[in-house]
Amino acid sequence: MNGSYVIVLENREKCNIRVGALGIIEFDRGFYAYIGSMFGPGGLESRIRRYFLGGRKHWHVDYILDYMRIIEVFVLPEKHYESFLANTTIRGLKFKFIKGFGCSDRKQDVSHLLYFREEYELERFRKFIRSIGFKVFKL
Repeated sequence: MNGSYVIVLENREKCNIRVGALGIIEFDRGFYAYIGSMFGPGGLESRIRRYFLGGRKHWHVDYILDYMRIIEVFVLPEKHYESFLANTTIRGLKFKFIKGFGCSDRKQDVSHLLYFREEYELERFRKFIRSIGFKVFKL
């Protein structure tokens, strides 16, 4: 199965993390949502499993997984909504974001990592992604 995904992370304390070529980024306490897609060998389940198991640091999100806890994963099978979701939520719904994160391969995108200080902000995002067809993913 291929498609788009959103990984919801919890960061319990403020920290500075070196994120590959982006350098050191300060991450506040709160919640983050990483938006991605997988349309290659192995599919969504393989990509998501890799995030839980760790491994060589390749994507920006790999650098923050040692510091944050994955609390939920959403998927939208067979749809390539990575850029749509990132740009709609940043520009249309006005969520906060980490500039340049996770989108070095998509120059038209601002970011693929959203930030929510409070649970109610995260819940607003969850409602939005469910409304366009994303479902909770279970490994």
